[in-house]
Amino acid sequence: MQTKQVEVIDYDAHGYDYRSYWAGRDYEFWAEDRVLRRLVPKLGRPHWFADFGGAFGRNAGHYLPHAEHSVIMDYSATNLRNAGERYAADLAAGRLHLIRCDLYRIPFRDFAFDAAMVVRVLHHLSDLDRGLTEMSRTIGGGWLVDVPIKHHVLGLARGLRGGDLRRVRGPEPVAKGVEEPYWNFQLRAVRERLGRLGWRTALGASVNNFRQWEKVAPARATRLARPLVHGMEVVAQTAGRGWWGPSQFVLGRRHDPAAPAYDRLRQHGADLPPHVADLARRVVCPQCVSRLSWTAESASCDRCALRFRREGAFWDFVPPGAQR
Repeated sequence: MQTKQVEVIDYDAHGYDYRSYWAGRDYEFWAEDRVLRRLVPKLGRPHWFADFGGAFGRNAGHYLPHAEHSVIMDYSATNLRNAGERYAADLAAGRLHLIRCDLYRIPFRDFAFDAAMVVRVLHHLSDLDRGLTEMSRTIGGGWLVDVPIKHHVLGLARGLRGGDLRRVRGPEPVAKGVEEPYWNFQLRAVRERLGRLGWRTALGASVNNFRQWEKVAPARATRLARPLVHGMEVVAQTAGRGWWGPSQFVLGRRHDPAAPAYDRLRQHGADLPPHVADLARRVVCPQCVSRLSWTAESASCDRCALRFRREGAFWDFVPPGAQR
């Protein structure tokens, strides 16, 4: 059966650089950094770690010290080039790999990763079930999932004021935005979906509980009030789990942890550098999920004849027909 084409947001359009998004968002950066410092170590010391939609590696400092090998996956070539510059030493050492792909067609085998995280990504997925299913199948142990919810405190207040409370509290996703839609979800519905995929979940933290304050407060007041607001955020990250903030971090653990079974590389791939060879054993064709034949600069699928190339710091596994 042919898979329905799903729109993938192109962050490279019009020369956009995602790093610029974080200008003036010190509070949000601080709030997420605090949570990740606390929750990422709960995933242990994985042999292989995946950062789905990891952009320019904004959060890589939280998992690189714990994982033997890490992979940042993103659709944006600009993000990956920026990550390549930022973590050039880790790339050279074979501790970090950069993969261009979309999260509906991930070029990795089932259970390729021991652990993973997905932060600030789910709101881009118009087909959340498909995205969660695809990411989930590649993880054998545990992952951290950032769920953008619609029924946080401010969302409920808006729904009550606008007579839209039932839709805000219901299980169906709600699309926001005009030029570029983004989706918010019911937390229970997302956790139930993860449960059907074989995960048991626990609430990790409520994040960005007061993110609007920097937008409305004068600059002078922002500086003076920052210690107080940070203290309130610390309390709300625990007390508000499941209901307060717009970002709810969930820890997932597999009911039955699994490890991948790897095919041997084809003979003409035997001379690959060790870190590339280890990556290659985990990668499959994103189009037909077949084994690939590798060189140091490309990977080819004998079944569907697609060829994927290394583009500087990253490997590009977006099928040619899907390129924008």
